[in-house]
Amino acid sequence: MSKKISITFFIVVFAICATMVSFLALNKEKDKVKKPQTNSNEQPVAPEPGTSYTDPDSNYVLSDKDNFILSFIQMEEKKQNIVYSPLSIKYAFKMLEEGAQGNTYDELHNLLGDIELTKYDNVAKHLSLANGMFIKTTHKNKVNKEYIDTLKEKYNASVVYDNFDSAQNINKWIEDNTLGIIKNMLKDNEVKSVSTILINALAIDMEWKRSFDAEDTHGADFYLMDGTKVEATTMHAETQSEDISFYVDDDVTVLGMDLKEYNDKKFEFVAIMPKTKNLDEYVKSLKVADINKLLETKKASKEEKDGISLYLPRFKFSYDLNLVEDMKVLGINDAFSDVDADFGKLGRDFYVSDAKHKADIEISEKGLKAAAATVIMMTESAAPMERHPALVKIDHPFMFIIRDKDTNEIWFVGQVTDPCKWKDDKDNYKRG
Repeated sequence: MSKKISITFFIVVFAICATMVSFLALNKEKDKVKKPQTNSNEQPVAPEPGTSYTDPDSNYVLSDKDNFILSFIQMEEKKQNIVYSPLSIKYAFKMLEEGAQGNTYDELHNLLGDIELTKYDNVAKHLSLANGMFIKTTHKNKVNKEYIDTLKEKYNASVVYDNFDSAQNINKWIEDNTLGIIKNMLKDNEVKSVSTILINALAIDMEWKRSFDAEDTHGADFYLMDGTKVEATTMHAETQSEDISFYVDDDVTVLGMDLKEYNDKKFEFVAIMPKTKNLDEYVKSLKVADINKLLETKKASKEEKDGISLYLPRFKFSYDLNLVEDMKVLGINDAFSDVDADFGKLGRDFYVSDAKHKADIEISEKGLKAAAATVIMMTESAAPMERHPALVKIDHPFMFIIRDKDTNEIWFVGQVTDPCKWKDDKDNYKRG
């Protein structure tokens, strides 16, 4: 009897232990997606690049098909300043997609997906976003009206007819719609052979909510990617401002700075500085999910009773993406082929002969200015060659047959070695 009790006791203990293990494992899984907390001694943990993160309560959610927003910085692979606007690129190529069909459409849609493009109302002198379509005057009737109407309705695109004798009008449009920041983007010889141009241009010129004092700006050490130390123009502030959020650990420093609100538009500048990895290595493995988590850890870590001592180098530069090659790497090939491109909804025989993306940015004590323009230039596929009918000249003796085409029955066979002479017949062909 005691033996049975011992066996029963062992089974009960084993069941209790198994239940506890399952309970602990379940809680561990839940902890993986918990929002980082700072109300105890536990510090929020920044993500390892490449890991996934989901926070249903977070206001910081960047969703983008296949990490499109990071694709270009990962592909350029240059140890230099880079700036570009994924929003501008998406706008321009979504307009292009509207005119595509067949495999050309599939390639564009597979990359861009059903992304919802954020629409903005422009704010004078501070925020601008515009779409445009320039059509060569002589090609006015070659672009489908339905396509033009789609761009007007869905993208609020302005449609301009131009002789394309020079790039002056296009450059002026880009400059006007980037708050005067991007000038002379295209050269005259780049547009003369083009039929149609799609453009997105956008820009912001905004002040910090909490600006820097220029008197606190000074030279400070800055380490380049090869380890070389330089002296950078560095802005400095001692602040307890709620407009600044941050996260710091042994691996990464994250800084967020709010810009002034303009017509309820709220923008933020975020710097992410890896400390244990080379920037190239860090960026290559970065995912949008990592950005989401960093933004949330920064938000959770913003409070600092003793204030913040903030250092931020000034910078100003422009950058031109290698856009055509980058888009080909991302799977857009047919659009750039004068043979395979299918833009039947746009018009006949068009392909993308070139695509450009230029961006400028400047960070100062007062605020930031940034602008970008994406230009897609479309050319007619090689024009149909001038017709040269085959020369069929019967000027020697010849044989002939006469047949029934339905039955192939040959009715007559013959030859001609001496045809009629004009001198004998010309009087019968007198012209009035």
